[in-house]
Amino acid sequence: MKHRIRKHIWLILGAIGVFCIVHSITPTFGRQIPFNQWVWKHYPVQKIRYYMSDSLIEKLNKEKPSVGQTIDLLGDDILGDYHPGDTSLMYVLKPGALIGLSMYTININFNENGSFNSAGIVYSD
Repeated sequence: MKHRIRKHIWLILGAIGVFCIVHSITPTFGRQIPFNQWVWKHYPVQKIRYYMSDSLIEKLNKEKPSVGQTIDLLGDDILGDYHPGDTSLMYVLKPGALIGLSMYTININFNENGSFNSAGIVYSD
């Protein structure tokens, strides 16, 4: 009886371990999820941002935030140097297969007066 209980405990622990590993690799199981500002700013970039990109683009197109409002929404970890007056922001969504050489970004473009123009996902290698 004790052997059977131990076996079940090990099976359960193994299943939990596999689930944790799979979830850490693909936290949304490859599906898009609604944009969440707290998660965007606090969860590791390569783990979740890409999976919120569709709803983020919808949100940006609907609300049409200014440059300042966009930085307030997404944070200041902008890819590259941003200077007041710039008409685009880029945020890393997830690194590509070769880290450092390829990546997915969201590029957000603004008009000369700082009003929202467009947003899109770009893969660069």
